[in-house]
Amino acid sequence: MIPSVYFRYLTKRLFVGGEFAVIELSSFPQAIQSNFTNQGFWEALLLGDHKYHHLHIISQSVSFHGKSVASSQHVFYGTSPEKPYGDKEVSLRLPTGSPMSIVWGACTPYRALLLSDKGTFMTKNAFLTYEEMKVDPGELLMPDEGYYVVSDAVLLGNGSVFHIGDALFWRDNEDGILRRNPTKLIDEGVKGLSFRTHCADDYPLPEFELATVLAWTDHELYKGGKNLDWTTNSSYMSNILSLPKTATILNAAFGSHPASLSALVMYTGSVQLYLLTSYENEGIWRNRTLWSRNVLQGPFQMLFVSAALETLLVWNKDTMLYSFHNDIEWRYLQIMDSSSISQEANGSHIHHVVMDHSRNMLVKMENNVLFFCKFGMNKLFRLPTWNDPGRSVVLYLNQKEQIIMLTMLDGGLHVQKYPLQMEIRSAMRGEVHDCPFIGFTHNMNRPVYYVDKGEGIELWAQIVNHEGKNINVTLSRNKDHVLHITERTHFESVHHLDTTNKTFYIYQDAGYRDITNNSDLLWNSSDIVSLELVPTQVDNSCNLPKEQISHFFVGCPPNRHIRVIKPQSVPCEMHTFHNYTIPGFVLSNSSKDLLVFYDWKSFGCVLRIHYKDEFRPDIKLYDGETFVRSVDANFIVWENFNRKDYYFNATMRQVACLHEAQTWKSMLVDEKRPEEAWGPHNYRSCFVDNSEKLGNLDQPYEIMNRSSTNYISFSEEYTAIYVFNVKIVDPNYSFCDLRAVFAIQTYGISVVDQLFLHYKFLIPFLITLIILCFIFYRYTSIFRDMLQKKCV
Repeated sequence: MIPSVYFRYLTKRLFVGGEFAVIELSSFPQAIQSNFTNQGFWEALLLGDHKYHHLHIISQSVSFHGKSVASSQHVFYGTSPEKPYGDKEVSLRLPTGSPMSIVWGACTPYRALLLSDKGTFMTKNAFLTYEEMKVDPGELLMPDEGYYVVSDAVLLGNGSVFHIGDALFWRDNEDGILRRNPTKLIDEGVKGLSFRTHCADDYPLPEFELATVLAWTDHELYKGGKNLDWTTNSSYMSNILSLPKTATILNAAFGSHPASLSALVMYTGSVQLYLLTSYENEGIWRNRTLWSRNVLQGPFQMLFVSAALETLLVWNKDTMLYSFHNDIEWRYLQIMDSSSISQEANGSHIHHVVMDHSRNMLVKMENNVLFFCKFGMNKLFRLPTWNDPGRSVVLYLNQKEQIIMLTMLDGGLHVQKYPLQMEIRSAMRGEVHDCPFIGFTHNMNRPVYYVDKGEGIELWAQIVNHEGKNINVTLSRNKDHVLHITERTHFESVHHLDTTNKTFYIYQDAGYRDITNNSDLLWNSSDIVSLELVPTQVDNSCNLPKEQISHFFVGCPPNRHIRVIKPQSVPCEMHTFHNYTIPGFVLSNSSKDLLVFYDWKSFGCVLRIHYKDEFRPDIKLYDGETFVRSVDANFIVWENFNRKDYYFNATMRQVACLHEAQTWKSMLVDEKRPEEAWGPHNYRSCFVDNSEKLGNLDQPYEIMNRSSTNYISFSEEYTAIYVFNVKIVDPNYSFCDLRAVFAIQTYGISVVDQLFLHYKFLIPFLITLIILCFIFYRYTSIFRDMLQKKCV
């Protein structure tokens, strides 16, 4: 419970030297730093869902000491049991004699649904515990068999969808009632149901929810999301593909790319199989021939391997084939002695296929014979037999990437870990298996990287092999036009071991400045690019890292914003007033006084600046609460309430403009709002010679940056409060709309000066009034004299 004094002392010494523990959550993109407590243990606050935590503990490497914190992974559960079933609930079963099948959440693999002819079993903790799932028939008729016969199912966040007969049914986790509704789910003609096999939660597609479920009829394909809300009138399944009667959908699956999905199609009278592929955020379907040789006979199963380029595994009962890198290469999967898979398994058929993140692939036959290969190899080899042919067995991959063997026995479900690596080494004994490399590692270990304009990310990969093997590392990507990649290679050979170190610099380099319309360029240069690091040669005996695919989001990083930093010598006051009045003569859009109620939450504190001081905003760039860098790009400012009594101290000539620069007067045309009138989309630099006329260079230069001599100055006649908006206008700086608000209150003008200012306006008024009174007096005197003379 509490570490000993000696361990506490040793850990503290290592901590002082820079060693500390770091926690990485599978559900949280950023690493969590831990704190070393006085009690001698590490403490960290875990974020996210408190019902489930899957975390990795890693160590910060320190020179000389290496790593003292052992890398490990842990899972914590907080599950709630299902409500007890009454007499009304009935079972869900596969047809009698069917082999078991299993589905689990791609992002929550600890939740799984096991289908068998004995019942359907649900686990919330990777089969540490499980219980039979039953349903309340509700308004549905009770089946004659006493149970519902299902053919497939998928797990959603708040319930399950079952394929029963030719329709889809819904069971909510809360009430357990089985429902059928044609407006929610497909009510007839359903031929198949498919579930996402790769987690897409980390895929950075903002404001767009990727599908989780696919269902199809003979000629139509539908998709559904993570959750189904039965209380609303909206449909859960949406039609995404309709084919003519001459085309039949054989199968459908989610693609190698998280946003892609595909349908396997055969046309009437054709002997070819076709693959229709679409990206969800595009909605455009592309058709390509699946296999140009002998056509396989269905029914078919499909599994897309997570990769930068589309990689597909297709099989029927007896044959497996796969394609690499967008159909560049097709191969059959065969047994080592070139016999067919079915013949090697004593005539049995393929039951199902399981693949982990290190691309270890297990092919299970219906008679429980197991074959293995590292995906990418075209040779399977047989693993030692673990179960009798007559037993009902299924394989399950849990959240720790462990293979779990589930066996249905007379006494119930038997759960057992399958020692994959041990069985692989046992099966390889005496065979010719030689991994071409000794070790392969890299630092591309984040699911998502964000690349803004002008930014770059450096990655490295290292591969060690025996002398003369000539092994290298390749970085594949699916969109060549978005990112630029430069690479450097360092090679060394010591004691017959060759070490290749490759460094990749990945950056975005599109020029937006001085382009008349950069919207098309912006569209083509902002996208999501998938990258994959793999060795050029692989063998079944190789160990590959789990992290091989990362997505690079080229665009505005989440929570990126700018802040105006308070100068050290400037006080920043809060809640010192509630409102203030702006005189009408300093407003650009009105002549009436304006009463402003100051919004402290939106505008922040007020910087107190001496009225004679010149001010230039110091702008910092942040990602959330993390400081990124100081902003050195061009920016503009404008007063939020249209004050015009502030000035810029430099002219266009003084800053060496080559022609007349943009100004607020020239940009605020057609009654545009300041927020929309001027920005990166229409910014033009005056330092680029565009062969225009020189113009008036004695105007104030209204653009600032960190290194310029341009400042803001304020009224010297009266104190004032200014609320400024600041906006980055450099089109090459960021994909984000970077703007912020800051407020300034001037001080230093004495009361005498202010009285003099009032007198300066009052004295001319009094003189004018005296003159008018004198004129009026003279006029009345002359008029009175004229009347008296007339009367006489």
